[in-house]
Amino acid sequence: MDRELSNRNTLSTNSLKIIAIIAMVCDHAPYLSGMWQAEYYTWPFVMLHSVGRITAPIFFYLLALGYRRTRNANRYTVRLLVFALLSYLPYIRYFRGDALSANNFYELNVIFTMLFGLLLLRAVHEVRNIPLKAICIVACLICGYWCDYGLYGLAMILICDIARGNRRGTILGMGALIMAYVYVRTSSFFPTGALLSESLSGLFHVPWMLGSTVLLLCQLLPLIFIARHRAWDGVGAPERRRKRGFLDKWGFYIFYPAHITVLLIIRTYFMM
Repeated sequence: MDRELSNRNTLSTNSLKIIAIIAMVCDHAPYLSGMWQAEYYTWPFVMLHSVGRITAPIFFYLLALGYRRTRNANRYTVRLLVFALLSYLPYIRYFRGDALSANNFYELNVIFTMLFGLLLLRAVHEVRNIPLKAICIVACLICGYWCDYGLYGLAMILICDIARGNRRGTILGMGALIMAYVYVRTSSFFPTGALLSESLSGLFHVPWMLGSTVLLLCQLLPLIFIARHRAWDGVGAPERRRKRGFLDKWGFYIFYPAHITVLLIIRTYFMM
């Protein structure tokens, strides 16, 4: 399977990033509406948010891959920390709609998720002292709990790291985790002992339940793109050896806080 894709059918790392960034903008744009909470499960919003489900798994996968390839894990860690902090206040203002307070202090954006995911990988692979390793892992899990995607995001990063170098293992591992998450999140939608026909009837007659189920299942979409990543086969070798440009290394980290800030300015000054 790992050798089946031709060069024409594969995606470079930059292509994956561009796909994820476009999907992220689609996911975040609906929050421009002052009525987004009421309209979240209307179908135009659901479709945009469904496209947005592509973003996080791709960047979690690229993070695990980047950790294995980086020449300086400390710089990688500092880079994530800097841009997580830069995104902190714009994220709270744009997605929570209010200033920093005790109620939203722990609302940490997805770059924090990536930061604690990277620290978790470093604890697993670099810390030799067993008690210290355990403390570091638990600390990362506690901190990651407060981040966007939470422990689910950290689990996805771990799966991508464990299955490194194996296309089938990565796709199956991520797919199994996503389906387990979907099952846990949707199990409360259906009453215990209800017939399948009754459950489906209830699902299709409650818009927020149907919309939520569609959004959850759309988390499988990024696996289509990850499966075609060029790094899986021999075609990827030249990409790994070439020197990375400024946008390769910094593009996403700059774009994340920048686009949230721009959207926040548009909503504050032009849509209210």
